[in-house]
Amino acid sequence: MKLTRIRPRLAGPASLTMSTNKPPANRMVPAIKPPTDFPADIQFLTTPVASPLLPALDRLTYCTPCPPHLVPNAPPRVAIRAITDARHPAKGQRGLFNDGKGAIERGTWIRDYVGLVHTEGEADPKSEYDLSLERRPVPGGDDGDEQEQEPHFEVVGCDATQMGGEARFVNDYRGVPGYERANAVFELRTWDIPGVAGRKGARMAVWAGPHGVAKGAEICVSYGKGYWRPKEAAGQSRLKEGAQDEPRAKVGRGRRVAKAKQQG
Repeated sequence: MKLTRIRPRLAGPASLTMSTNKPPANRMVPAIKPPTDFPADIQFLTTPVASPLLPALDRLTYCTPCPPHLVPNAPPRVAIRAITDARHPAKGQRGLFNDGKGAIERGTWIRDYVGLVHTEGEADPKSEYDLSLERRPVPGGDDGDEQEQEPHFEVVGCDATQMGGEARFVNDYRGVPGYERANAVFELRTWDIPGVAGRKGARMAVWAGPHGVAKGAEICVSYGKGYWRPKEAAGQSRLKEGAQDEPRAKVGRGRRVAKAKQQG
């Protein structure tokens, strides 16, 4: 499987496919008290875990703990809840909801998407919780062919099948009653790693979208056409006929506003 698009279903353990990506036997994952209603059979994480085959630089970038003072804003209050609405595509599973006293403002960092960070060769093609962190070109070999060769890419993925955080329960907005668009987006966040000159840490994160997340609302993203197209043959796609690629949500301005409010 090529993790060139977001691949998680992020709906909960009712449809869970166990990944072959298991944590290294010699790596102890610290026991952290999980939030309420987090499944007992999933290892709760706040920092990603690196696979044994992950290159050192990728391990540094994607698995270095982020100091609390470098998180974009105080984490908004969220809750994992069972979905009981018969009209919801993920009925009987779980979703992530805004549990705060008010709306989550546009551009607010909500949670990081954490799990097992792995190479493309370790990807489980059956996983519904695997997304791409990075897709980078790889120089092709010299086979003497003077014609232009197709570019090759390698992907670093993050699989939250067996271990992860609250963001693994974020559902796609399609088919959710009352939703015409996503109210949150997946985008990378970065920070300067203390004590390592010139190196940045990175996380895929869930951010409040351009219109924010209403009080009590389910936090929903768009998995993208790349996730739903392969499911069309099985009749599992939620894409409307003739659906086009969605424009990338721009929330950077809102993030700066949220950060300024925190610092003010």
